[in-house]
Amino acid sequence: MILYGIVFIVALFFAFCADLCQRETVVPISAVTSTNGWRHDMLAQTATAKGARNAFIVLSALSLILLSGLRYDTGYDYLYSYVPSLDATRAGYESHYDPLFNFIITVFAQFDSNQWFFASMAVYTVGMTYYALCKQSKYVMVPIALYIASFTYLRAFCFVAQYVSIATFFVGSVFLLQRKYVKALVFLILGCMLHLSGLVVVPLFLLFLISNRTMLIVSILLPVFSLVGQSTIRILAERFSVNTRFDYYISSHYDSAYSDPRLTLINLAIFLLFILIWCMAKQTIASDKRAHWYLLAQSFALAFSFVQPVFPVGYRFVWYFMIVQCVSIPYLLKYIMQGSIYYCCIALIILCFTVWMVLFQIPGPSEVIPYHPVFAPTSSY
Repeated sequence: MILYGIVFIVALFFAFCADLCQRETVVPISAVTSTNGWRHDMLAQTATAKGARNAFIVLSALSLILLSGLRYDTGYDYLYSYVPSLDATRAGYESHYDPLFNFIITVFAQFDSNQWFFASMAVYTVGMTYYALCKQSKYVMVPIALYIASFTYLRAFCFVAQYVSIATFFVGSVFLLQRKYVKALVFLILGCMLHLSGLVVVPLFLLFLISNRTMLIVSILLPVFSLVGQSTIRILAERFSVNTRFDYYISSHYDSAYSDPRLTLINLAIFLLFILIWCMAKQTIASDKRAHWYLLAQSFALAFSFVQPVFPVGYRFVWYFMIVQCVSIPYLLKYIMQGSIYYCCIALIILCFTVWMVLFQIPGPSEVIPYHPVFAPTSSY
């Protein structure tokens, strides 16, 4: 736990430095309109600040990449799933994942050391997540803090394949919000090919094309329908899983109607907060497509929280939508809060996430503790 705390503090320190540099990139109008040398000096200082900001963001990401990429037998699926899959592929068998991730396993099975796989997946997952966070947020410390405190970062130690897919979808959401639909579609398809469960994200992407008012109505009704239509959803899940690798999960020991009530409460609280924000700022938020899509993503997170018992390991579907909270929470809160009140509220939310992570997630079945470094696998931290 101490090692995790140190690395998280380092990552947030570099993110804080990046935000300080971001404040220096704002060029006054006088600097743009001036005809003397001061204009060039200001633009040069701005360029320097932008370069420093990017460097600090890279250092922040690098600290998390090294922690994840240099681990050994940390995360339940490390030795349970991924190492056996690499070994089986070396022996001439095919791994059990979806097409694109099977290809990735095949590529890394060519190396003698399994660590190339885990290090590369850490680079991809953290790197893509940071890219999406930075593209959707001018200031990055709060989104990165939420990324860490919400257990999103550490959960990827275990569910590597799914979080490679989630990170891919998250980058796709950047292009969706920029209305670069072809690029968004490419990343959506890649995410589904990496992990078939990513298909649950397809409706969220498609619904971006409807009007803001319709998106709001869908956001309100979707959790209600998920509660009252669980039997229908179960039937659809059984039919969809036929002839897929998820058919194994139906009626297996995984199909235990398990539900994590804390996950439901978290998503319910955030959903109600977003609805409150919309009600308080409806005059200004009504034309904001991005805000409505963030609300819709949270509605999906809540809806899938309600139907956790319907699907085997149903909580895994919720994670696709919860990663959006890293950017949606600070974005929407700014509609009703500014200054110290905003930062106090953000700090409280991060604190609540951290308590949940430390008390219930880190000691849980993901087995992210103790931490074993690859260069000293017998050591525990």
